[in-house]
Amino acid sequence: MLKWTPVAVAALILGVPVTGAGQTSRTLTTIPTPELVPLLSNQGGGQQGGQQGAEGVRFVWADSPSLRFGRALRLDFKFRLQEDARKPGDVPIDFETWELHRLRVGVDGEIFNRLQFSIERELYEREVEDAEEELQTRQTLWKDVYADVNFADSLQLRAGQFKIPFGGETLTGVSNLDFVYRTLGSRYLTPSRDIGLAVHGQLFDEGINYWVGGFKHDGDNSRSRKIQGGDETVAARVTAQPWNQSGGPGILEISTAFMRSAVSDASILPNGLRGRTVMSQFTFYEPVFAKGHRTRFEADVDLIAGPFSSRAEYIWMSDERLEQGFGSDDLPQARARAWYVSGAMVVTGERKNRPVEPRHWLGALEVVGRLERIRFAGVPGEDTPFRNPRAVTIFPVTDEMVTLGVNWYVNRWVKMQANAIREHIDDPERSPAPNGVAFWSQIVRLQLAL
Repeated sequence: MLKWTPVAVAALILGVPVTGAGQTSRTLTTIPTPELVPLLSNQGGGQQGGQQGAEGVRFVWADSPSLRFGRALRLDFKFRLQEDARKPGDVPIDFETWELHRLRVGVDGEIFNRLQFSIERELYEREVEDAEEELQTRQTLWKDVYADVNFADSLQLRAGQFKIPFGGETLTGVSNLDFVYRTLGSRYLTPSRDIGLAVHGQLFDEGINYWVGGFKHDGDNSRSRKIQGGDETVAARVTAQPWNQSGGPGILEISTAFMRSAVSDASILPNGLRGRTVMSQFTFYEPVFAKGHRTRFEADVDLIAGPFSSRAEYIWMSDERLEQGFGSDDLPQARARAWYVSGAMVVTGERKNRPVEPRHWLGALEVVGRLERIRFAGVPGEDTPFRNPRAVTIFPVTDEMVTLGVNWYVNRWVKMQANAIREHIDDPERSPAPNGVAFWSQIVRLQLAL
């Protein structure tokens, strides 16, 4: 039986009474990547206190609480809470079953329909680092902190801290995920947020969306308490919509992205990327020493058709290892690649969206499934493969996962998720399970997102 904390119980009670016809749909019909689209004004039931565009100060509650100051300023307030009950299959020592996983607040705004901005701060998070590490760094406390100047639909400029445009699942908002956890490829091979400047826009009647930017480092996911991460980074992403007919055949997005970062060996510790298990975060692949350039490529597809959806993504990464041998000689590149394929179906008949908006007072029910794989290796050298961080030939390791789950959308704001995850690491010496056998983990999550 679930033993929710008082704040989680209050969240569920808050969400239940507002179920039903009073909910307001969002006008955005494309597959949502909230960090990568301008704010859209809500229409319909949220028009309180007069017609849209009326002068004066108004309070509006559509998808979230909002203040409108005539046509000059809009402030949309955001709140996200995630509470977990977990049981990892590899049975780590002193693992906490109950966890407040995330508590985040923020505000999105728009000034004179020309300048958009977003500010998000994490009040509490247990995702990026090991459980025993304190998350008191700028990267984990502050999330989105940026301003976006809209010169035209085809030309917009964003500056601040925001997600580097790389990785379809990573660019999907945390409250709109079909599964409790992102894939390991998204968590450890894609960059997430950093400080930078990007030019972006929409072309050909919004059929093409492009992003080009430069960033100070190569993202939060590349760094930890022990890993310095990469430095100057350039990134580009292009998304095409062959069709976008929410009332017809559906919505199809095809995207690809490229990144290149400088990697230094100034740290005395290895500076490569790592691999960890899904729930217990056991490190099955230790970083190797790297120097030179880090190159990343990804391609992803996202399809929504009625109550069905399907996503697939492929990610490839390569680290140069210049002067990293025991005699300061160059080593073959370290490489990693990951892919996943997932599907979802809303069994209660609602149209698939992120999030799903229930039509019935009992909410909406969705079943989901995903197959994923991540592999760390390197360009083969002349030596026998070793697990040493300066090995000429890196001993490869692969983690394969199957995730099955059910999502219950209580209403527009409250969601319950239950996932069962089968995980198998093919190197017994690096696996947390005895003799390297496959193991199952289970998790239930309560989410409140305003």
